[in-house]
Amino acid sequence: MENYFARLLLTSELDDPIYFAKIHQQIADLEKQRIAHFNANGPMNAQYVVLMSELNMAYLQARDTSSELEIAQQIYQTNQNLYGDEDERTLEALVALGLSYLDDSQSEEAQGIATQLLSLSWSEENGPSYDLYIDVLCFQADIHHAKELYSQELVIRKHVLSLLEELSGSVSSQAVMARCGLAYCYEKMKKYRQALDHYLVVRSYLDSDEQFATEAEKIGLLVHIGRCYRKLGNFDDAVVLYHWAHNQANKHFGPASSLAQKMRKLVGVVDGTKI
Repeated sequence: MENYFARLLLTSELDDPIYFAKIHQQIADLEKQRIAHFNANGPMNAQYVVLMSELNMAYLQARDTSSELEIAQQIYQTNQNLYGDEDERTLEALVALGLSYLDDSQSEEAQGIATQLLSLSWSEENGPSYDLYIDVLCFQADIHHAKELYSQELVIRKHVLSLLEELSGSVSSQAVMARCGLAYCYEKMKKYRQALDHYLVVRSYLDSDEQFATEAEKIGLLVHIGRCYRKLGNFDDAVVLYHWAHNQANKHFGPASSLAQKMRKLVGVVDGTKI
């Protein structure tokens, strides 16, 4: 399942020069490790796949989608050769490949993979795991989201949340992440009351588990809640949340950060609206 909190971010982490340098240094280090491992052991082993997976994530964080996709293709092909087409590890790599296609704006290629995965025998006793089924459903919902087919996305988001609540409870980390995806879908559909209801549940969970999301993601969540309040005509609560988010941005990232500057502008807008 994708990190749906990242969709709430107001600015890119790559706007931070320190973060930008850190990610690109990480890519350089991982590329060196990959080459050294390849020369010593070749590509057909599990450790090489682990290194490639870390590199794939680093390229994702750097927003280098073409490199991310290239690495994902290699991971999938290696898993095919190591474990066969039907092994869970190969199927997980296929989901990751589909997501990389989607990140690279190749939605039709992603849809082809989703269709292939959804046709698997999920109900058989020896079929793929339930967790993988959830991941595939979320992947299909992500494709609908990228195509702005929000009504179709909504059906899947609601189904996934229902499954996860039944399986692991409403406050499990997966259920909370799924609820965030559902809330964001409602917001895109301009159904602000439903979006707000789910965002508030997510916020209550984050208040009890401070490590679940980054500070930038928490600030983004506050702003999305405030936006829903504004759209529903509740300007007083919106103003309180925007100012709180602005203070948090100053506290955690500094007044000169891109996030704090973005919040300063949003506070100005919401204050002007209230007047």
